[in-house]
Amino acid sequence: MGRLLDRLKRDHPAYRLETNEDGLTLIRRDGRHEAFNSLARQFINKPDAEVLVLPSPDGTSGYDRLLLVPLDDADPGTT
Repeated sequence: MGRLLDRLKRDHPAYRLETNEDGLTLIRRDGRHEAFNSLARQFINKPDAEVLVLPSPDGTSGYDRLLLVPLDDADPGTT
């Protein structure tokens, strides 16, 4: 798996990380709206050749989750 996905942390204050069959899902933690939106915008505004970013809007002006799908054939995983 690529370097970007390898750097994600399971115990991050802004999100909870879940591994699924398609990749990784970052789910916003309660009370961490601004921090998560900032992170989401970084993923969205700086596309990476190793991952497809699929944001899920929260119905206001932010996001409540991001699905990160690796563009290679490696299995999802984190440090």
